[in-house]
Amino acid sequence: MSVDRRIRPVLILMIVALVLPLLAACGGDDDDDVDEDATATQLALEQIELTRVQIGIVPVLVFGPAMIAHDKGYFAAQGIDSELQSLAGGADMVTLTANGDFDVGTGGTGPAFFNAINRGVELTVIAPLHFERTPQATPLMVSKERFDSGELDSIEKLAGKRVSVNARGATEYWLDQALQTGGLTIEDIELQELGFGDVAAALDSGAIDAAMLGEPLATAAENQGIAVRLADDFISDFQPTFVYVNPSFAEENPELVVGFVEAFLQGCRDLTGDDWANDENLALLNRQTRVDIDLIEQSSRTYCEPNGEIDATDLQTLQEFFAARGLLDYDELLDVESFIDRSYVEQALEEIGRYEE
Repeated sequence: MSVDRRIRPVLILMIVALVLPLLAACGGDDDDDVDEDATATQLALEQIELTRVQIGIVPVLVFGPAMIAHDKGYFAAQGIDSELQSLAGGADMVTLTANGDFDVGTGGTGPAFFNAINRGVELTVIAPLHFERTPQATPLMVSKERFDSGELDSIEKLAGKRVSVNARGATEYWLDQALQTGGLTIEDIELQELGFGDVAAALDSGAIDAAMLGEPLATAAENQGIAVRLADDFISDFQPTFVYVNPSFAEENPELVVGFVEAFLQGCRDLTGDDWANDENLALLNRQTRVDIDLIEQSSRTYCEPNGEIDATDLQTLQEFFAARGLLDYDELLDVESFIDRSYVEQALEEIGRYEE
């Protein structure tokens, strides 16, 4: 059944609205009920003509806007059959998006991103993903036992120690900023790479000495008595992660990319403001992350930009940081504006208007 694009969003959201109250009511605790509700939604949506779009994410709260847009039917309302592809740490996000395995990638812009752009790999930043405020949603953590003993109870004591990030990229900048609160830099530690899901066990066993750990896993590690936060107040309103699109996909499907951004911003707006942790949102975040609702509520918040405004200076800061560390394959810095395209956000805002707090 083909439906005019102008009325498709209203029709699909009406369908989803019939199912979401059931999903929220079950609270995400009964997998069978959740799956039945999701199946009912899928069967209804199959009657509408949609285009499959592969979206790369990491299943932690930072990626909440995409999860919300997927489960609430915002993507479907734009004619998008969204398929969220989860990666453990995001290290392959750039490659998979550039190769076309993902149509849209979400994550940090690290050395791999900048080096790929310099080699002529075409990736286009179309929106910011997240930023953080104090207390950080990606704090620097150490073993509770070693903290309580005094062995690792200050930043200074991490000199020469093994400290992990989930992937080589923007989290390295986060780590550097955290270390600077104690007079160290990332050059003063032995940098390791470890997926967020493996951090708690590695801290507990002593395989690593400290780690950057994203929410809600940071709060889970605290609640289990495994880890404590060594630093969670070191940066604010900096955009370390972005949404980027495969240019070939964008060239062939410009309306779908605009629709993606529109839906993504709606997901972001649902997580903006004091009501972000309502029952419906918590149930959907629980479904996507498999994290207990109580834990999501306890976790430090992540934030997103509800009008999709990209801060190019933050991208430039990241590029300069990696250049200073000798991680870039080129000497003359790239013009970051050359791989930013704000037109998709501009067109999306024409449809949904600007968000006013």
